[in-house]
Amino acid sequence: MSTVINKTHYAESLVGKTIKNVRELTDEENKETGWLYSKTPTCILEFTDGTDALVMSDPEGNETGFLDIGKH
Repeated sequence: MSTVINKTHYAESLVGKTIKNVRELTDEENKETGWLYSKTPTCILEFTDGTDALVMSDPEGNETGFLDIGKH
């Protein structure tokens, strides 16, 4: 699992990236993270530069999370 980027706000590291793919985690990935039996599905954003963003509840990866998408 990737570590959180140490910046003023980690979201700054997303600026300029291009999303290549968005998908749910595989069973194997969920098993690796310890989320195999999570009640909330999560997704991973895969970028064209080979990096990814995993939606989690907190920086420690204690549980899956929710990505709120819309016009805010």
